[in-house]
Amino acid sequence: MTTRMMRKTFPHALLFAFFVLTALLSARGEAAAQSGMEENRAYFPPVLMYHDVRKTALNYFDVTVEDFRAQLDRLQAEGYETLSMEDFAAIVKSGKKFPENAVLITFDDGYRGIYEYAAPELQKRGMKATFFIIADMVGKTDETYPYVTTAELRALAANPLFSIGSHTLTHPHLDQLDAAERQKEIAKSRKDLEKLTGRRVEAIAFPYGAYDKSVIRDVQTEGYAVSFAVQDRGLLHESGRYSIPRIYVGLEMGRENLDGFAEYVGRYREMPAALFVERWEPLKNE
Repeated sequence: MTTRMMRKTFPHALLFAFFVLTALLSARGEAAAQSGMEENRAYFPPVLMYHDVRKTALNYFDVTVEDFRAQLDRLQAEGYETLSMEDFAAIVKSGKKFPENAVLITFDDGYRGIYEYAAPELQKRGMKATFFIIADMVGKTDETYPYVTTAELRALAANPLFSIGSHTLTHPHLDQLDAAERQKEIAKSRKDLEKLTGRRVEAIAFPYGAYDKSVIRDVQTEGYAVSFAVQDRGLLHESGRYSIPRIYVGLEMGRENLDGFAEYVGRYREMPAALFVERWEPLKNE
């Protein structure tokens, strides 16, 4: 009887142990992810992630020209020094500390607003920024969100205040591609942008912040100095330089919430991970 009971209870005990172990590993993974992100932010200066600058916002990832001016003025008033991507990459390669008051301004996608509105406001203040460009979208017409033309991209690249980075060829989820497509998105986008601009491309930003071990490996193989996520998951124990988290700057960070914007930047190392999440949603008609 005792033997029969052991035979019946052993599988249940094993199953129970499996679930307990899974739960413990999951909790440890989540803790490691948060710890990894905190370690990343402990080393890197605040990194801001914009998308488009427009006179009138159509989407929650837009920032109005008026709000953008106010944000740049706030950064200057609080003594921040903007870095070029070349500055940023050089410090990472050297292993030295970043200046205490450094900040990196980045834009994703390559919408025409970066040329028409963002660049002039940055130029007026002598502030640096990096534009992550979807290579295959350069010159594409879109009635709502037109992209920069080849001439506009070259003009941006010719300005010493501005750096050009890759945002892949077509903006896919890199972690969902097969090896050939993934490598093409990462490598060809860089070559195309370097050919268009005559500037070395040091960095890539992952669309949707999506990456896995294969993505990191291809980025390293291609020779990028750094790569940027959105919310760093820290799950792969990769070098922090290949999954740098960025503060999402959207409509809600506008003029009426400049204190919130300043807090995001000033407390980059302490802010909860939920704030490092890209949000895309058209404005609702009210």
